[in-house]
Amino acid sequence: MGRYRRDLDMAQQRLIHPPALLSVVGGVEYLQVGTGPPVLVLHGNNGGWDQAVDWAGRRIPAGFGVIAVSRYGYLGSALPADATTAGQADDLARLLDHLGHDRVDVVSLSAGSTAAVRLALRHPDRVRRLVLESPVLPAVRPLRLPPTPALRLLLRTEWPTWLTSTRPEIVARAGGVAWKKLDTDARHELRQIMETLLPVRSRRAGMLFDNAVTAPEMLRDELAWEQLAAPTLVLTAEDSPLPKPADAEAIARRLPQGRLEVQPSGGHLLLGNVPRLQALLRDFLR
Repeated sequence: MGRYRRDLDMAQQRLIHPPALLSVVGGVEYLQVGTGPPVLVLHGNNGGWDQAVDWAGRRIPAGFGVIAVSRYGYLGSALPADATTAGQADDLARLLDHLGHDRVDVVSLSAGSTAAVRLALRHPDRVRRLVLESPVLPAVRPLRLPPTPALRLLLRTEWPTWLTSTRPEIVARAGGVAWKKLDTDARHELRQIMETLLPVRSRRAGMLFDNAVTAPEMLRDELAWEQLAAPTLVLTAEDSPLPKPADAEAIARRLPQGRLEVQPSGGHLLLGNVPRLQALLRDFLR
């Protein structure tokens, strides 16, 4: 019980003391780190601006300015009563207006892929290049999502997620890699990612929205991939359960300017590929 309370307190303190000024514009919470050409980073499930900042520290090289946002219902971002993924894309475009950015590069992680693609489709003049890292995608064998009522019950307390955070080997296995195959750096990488899972309470509404709306929309293949104008880089790994390389390849073929990069290992979180992916993103974004 002592460790449980200590870990939750540390997680809360991390949110209270962000690495840069935290602001909310039009219901969208964001912060900016670094300077240079802007890169809008959209986190995955169970994330927030903190997950986006954590990711950027491993992927975005010096010379870029990162705009880390919390998507609908996560941390300090609102979840409108009539929330849609299209509305979220429009809110992101309004945030860019507020920041004075005509065009930005956009990166999405996992479940953030729906918002990223919606933004690129609805506001093609605002997205210069698009990166989809381990995106949720239409699949030959679609992901089976938990029933929303069951997920709502699971997220009523911090305990289940906290317990998971103490067992990185379970998270690694769920992501497609064996803990024993990860070197020291990859294990540290996973532990850093898992620190962004808590506290759950301030992410609960966003996770439920992702489960009920965001992910199903993607899995039903409702997005017009063939109309995506921005050059798009899709990233996955040979051992990733989501997306599987074949599903990522199928989407990349539908893109007018699609490019697929499959890492030899790393699972859904692409663990152990930091130098390779940082170089890849640097070249693609520049």
